[in-house]
Amino acid sequence: MKKNLTVYKASAGSGKTFTLAVEYIKLLIENPENYKHILAVTFTNKATGEMKSRILSQLFGISRGLKASEGYVKALKDESRLGNRFSDQTIKDNASTALTKILHDYSNFNVTTIDAFFQKIMRNMARELGLPANTSVDLDHNKIETLAVDRILDEMTPNDEEYNIVNGFVNEK
Repeated sequence: MKKNLTVYKASAGSGKTFTLAVEYIKLLIENPENYKHILAVTFTNKATGEMKSRILSQLFGISRGLKASEGYVKALKDESRLGNRFSDQTIKDNASTALTKILHDYSNFNVTTIDAFFQKIMRNMARELGLPANTSVDLDHNKIETLAVDRILDEMTPNDEEYNIVNGFVNEK
């Protein structure tokens, strides 16, 4: 399997989930074991759930030849040239095999949020980092911003230009 990083950046409603699901499924059609080697990262839990659901439902639909999955099959054949390399039956069979493998090995179906991905890395590297094994990071964005501002202000002196800008802003508010 190629070692590629693909980043998609697009606005809401532009078809990101469809595009990502097609790309993910294409890799599964090529090799139903590929799910073990793919990391799909999203920003929100909602997007993660939608992505997982879309991949699984489309694998099911493709494997059963459902009408609702025809758009995915067409995109798979058009965009990835799978149609030239795989028969319709092989695409169905590989979709079915991939679906079964994912459902029986769900912990290796890595569609996750950025936060969850980094939490997993940190837990796996806790010993190397000198942290307790059950370490987790809980992000309270307001608290982090407050602490960062407090730290910056503590390091400033009245002689700093930034101090005067911040002090003027605070006084104005």
